[in-house]
Amino acid sequence: MEWKKFARGGAFGLLLIAIGGCYEYKAPPAATLGETYTRRDRDKADELLNGITELTLADAQRIAVLNNPTYIAASHAVNAARMRYYQAWGAYSPVVSANFTLQENDSWSRRQQNTSGATRTRRFSTSTGVSATWLVFDGLAREFNIKAASHSLDYQRLLEEDECRTLMRAVAYAYNDVLLAIENKRISLEDRNFQQISLKDTQMKFQAGAVPLSDVLNFEIQMNAADGDLIAADYQYETAIYSLAVLMGYPEGTLPPEIKFPSDFKTNFSDLPSVDIYLDTALANRPDLKGYREQLEVARYQMYQTYSAYSPTVNAFFDLSYGTNLSRYSGGQSPYSHSYSESPAVGYGLTADWTIFNGFIRYNKMREYQAAVAVADFQVAQKWLDVVGEVRAAYANYIQSVRQTRIYEKTRDLSAKQRDLVDEGYRAGNVELTRLNEAQRDLVEAETNLASSYVAIQNAKAQLDAAVYANQADYYKDPVNTRPGKLENTPAPGLSEKEMTKESSEQTQPAAAPDTSIIPGTANAPSPVAEPKAPAVKAPEKAKAAEAEKSKVAPIPASPTAPPPSRQAAPAAKVPEVLQP
Repeated sequence: MEWKKFARGGAFGLLLIAIGGCYEYKAPPAATLGETYTRRDRDKADELLNGITELTLADAQRIAVLNNPTYIAASHAVNAARMRYYQAWGAYSPVVSANFTLQENDSWSRRQQNTSGATRTRRFSTSTGVSATWLVFDGLAREFNIKAASHSLDYQRLLEEDECRTLMRAVAYAYNDVLLAIENKRISLEDRNFQQISLKDTQMKFQAGAVPLSDVLNFEIQMNAADGDLIAADYQYETAIYSLAVLMGYPEGTLPPEIKFPSDFKTNFSDLPSVDIYLDTALANRPDLKGYREQLEVARYQMYQTYSAYSPTVNAFFDLSYGTNLSRYSGGQSPYSHSYSESPAVGYGLTADWTIFNGFIRYNKMREYQAAVAVADFQVAQKWLDVVGEVRAAYANYIQSVRQTRIYEKTRDLSAKQRDLVDEGYRAGNVELTRLNEAQRDLVEAETNLASSYVAIQNAKAQLDAAVYANQADYYKDPVNTRPGKLENTPAPGLSEKEMTKESSEQTQPAAAPDTSIIPGTANAPSPVAEPKAPAVKAPEKAKAAEAEKSKVAPIPASPTAPPPSRQAAPAAKVPEVLQP
């Protein structure tokens, strides 16, 4: 009965291990498990935006990094790789197994000749045993497998980091699309208001016989065109909201209508350091580049494993068994009716196996993995070039975005002044209606270009942050780091506070800020600020001024998400101070 108690205890222990070893994780939102939207189950995921009235980019990124399903799946992939790493270490452990066999055989003989009679034998036997095997040596294949699993785990960690990098860039792009839609709607509303005021004035003049009916119809047509632009802006706003909500993992698929967005993204800009600093930072920090290097290490250790096939394999074994055999006889002339025996046994030893020749399978497999190493090596080289190209593209994108914005600011101000002058002339009867239409179209186009350029700068910031991997996931998860305004007015890298103040004072401010209270999704509209007039340049100094303007480096603002020095992390290399505000 002792073996029964032992079996019960062992089964209970295995059950506890199985229950305790279950992988537990927080389930996805309950709504995603159903087959309906209107009657979906609601849980905490539907409360992500409770208490938020104004959604900043930092808030959107923090919510996304905590709730985006794709990023969460990447973190679980890291745990799966960790379990594979632990499995590789299990190869050093002996394999112990227990077995039990219960068997009964019934045999008899018939049609015997020249014997004393037919016989029948019934045998009942049991066999209980414990065996253990232990791999002593396999040509270092286990060691290489552990190394490969270790680098594979690091690769999955880097994939998770890269998923965060691309997710934060995608959230920034979607968020900026919302801002652009709000700006486009503001421009369309301004255009419609202008056309409506002009229509009322023209109707009064028409009733007095001062203008023809065609002028009235013109402004009605222009109002309809502005209404069409409003519809397009509303659609752009809705689709941008949907994209942002999905990236944030919000089951509603859209954001509440009471959510507002700040309109203070038209900020001053600081000087851009050398592109070499950004290149060094990106090549030291980019997780996708590090991931390719880890894949190269995995390929190398897998290649080393093929060398182990030329080595003998040595195993140690130990067997302990206990068997019983009960036989019963009937018929025949045997003086005994049964027999019984017990057979304990102990065995141990070593076995060695060494393949001498197998048709060059080992040799060709080794060359296959050597070629795989070469593939991974050149993939690292290509990724290195891709990172360099991405950084340079982001750097150039920011430069041209800032330069374009400065030009568009001036063009917008000139267009506004021109439209006002033409409007005054039309009201006085000195300017043709077609000229007023042209001036208004020029102003709307200038406003649209300027709004797009402001948003392009924000996208360029996100592109440059992602290109150099400015912040890790822990930075976005910490509400202290993502507090709105925490990093405002931070001097740019490489500039003193005095230089920063001087640079800021020289920037062109928006000439006018319309009333955005009637535009959904806007908050904190900036007050109108007139553009300061540039000092006159004397004729002898025009050449020098033109040359200085030509050689002037386009400015770049300090990243709004750039971490303070204590938050910057760069495992592979020290992060240049250029990204530290």
